[in-house]
Amino acid sequence: MKHQLLYIWLQQAVGLYSRLVSDIFNKFQSIEDIYNCEDFSFLGESKAKYIKRLENKDNSSAFEVMKRCESLGVKITGYYDELYPEKLRGIEMPPVALYSIGDFRDLNKTPCIAIVGTRNMTDYGKQTAESFAYNFAKSGAYVISGLAKGIDTAAHRGAVMADGYTVAVLGNPIGDIYPKENLKAFETLYKRGLVISELYPGAPRTRADFPNRNRIISGISNAVVIAEAGETSGALITARHATSQGRAVFAVPGAIGAENAGTNKLIKNGIPAATEPMDVLSALMLEYPERIKTYEPSLTEQLKSYGNKAEKREKISKPKARPVAVEETVRTAPEFEELKTDSASEPMPSEKQFSGELSERIMTVLKGPRAVTADEISARTGIGIADVMTELTFMEIDGTIIACPGGRFVSSKF
Repeated sequence: MKHQLLYIWLQQAVGLYSRLVSDIFNKFQSIEDIYNCEDFSFLGESKAKYIKRLENKDNSSAFEVMKRCESLGVKITGYYDELYPEKLRGIEMPPVALYSIGDFRDLNKTPCIAIVGTRNMTDYGKQTAESFAYNFAKSGAYVISGLAKGIDTAAHRGAVMADGYTVAVLGNPIGDIYPKENLKAFETLYKRGLVISELYPGAPRTRADFPNRNRIISGISNAVVIAEAGETSGALITARHATSQGRAVFAVPGAIGAENAGTNKLIKNGIPAATEPMDVLSALMLEYPERIKTYEPSLTEQLKSYGNKAEKREKISKPKARPVAVEETVRTAPEFEELKTDSASEPMPSEKQFSGELSERIMTVLKGPRAVTADEISARTGIGIADVMTELTFMEIDGTIIACPGGRFVSSKF
């Protein structure tokens, strides 16, 4: 029996974004050992429904998914496989498997740097992301991002222009071009890099997909750079994941008072500022002395010029000519087109099943000034912990609540 089939079976048995996987992986030495196990009572009585699924060895549904993967050319890399990123094994809720299209390189032997930020970027943010990504790639690092509209796309583009390697972590099932207008960008990364997702073809969609993929972006990276972000941007959630995972986090300073200067808030809270690519690369040189090349990264004149200009917001609704290339000697990448729409802003297929009910119930617990944990919220509202964590993520993004040290949350009104 193909071991890839067993990873799909396990993922379907425990569900996506499951906190059970760490307990399971820590107890067994291979995916075959997990499948052959007849007794999962060690998970506890409260996990009875999952135990029943795990002890049911029917893998017919997983077989259909595997056939779909084969027809789409999707590679399945499971938790115990050699190419599964070692850094990802240590995070909370590691993906059971990664589904990918493209060139899956060994991400353990080369420094990986994530660049993330707002979708509604400015010209300054765009030049920053492209310039940093270009210089990282030229220095020998791999560039990681999420292939969303805005900063993510600029980061991938910068790496492509440097003839570097870049990895896009999706918040939708592998093989889906979401939205359809993004076809050209996907095709470019299929040929010039790697596109991965923890969602298999045809996986059920939830509101948690995009926020949860952020833990993978930071999880496979050595360092995370927040290039430009609003004070309630989802990119700040990636920064929080990175910090909790022990990754180095850097923030590019923004203009004082600017809408997208949320990075300044990170800097005020102790996150190091990155004013040039070497600020990030120098932190990785001791760990990768033979991988960071002697190439000296520098900012472009285009980016430096923004220090003497008022920022100008890029109008997303109107097509624009491509900006000046990141370096005068850099070749253009005409096949890497702008993403046409914001993939996370379009309604998700299952979004109608969600409402403000959960947030209202959670706010009844957060009505005072005392910060409380997700477990307390779950116990007092009767909402499952997984749903609580998902809703807290969205409430933090929209500014309804504030995350406090120790995994506690409080209403932003106090």
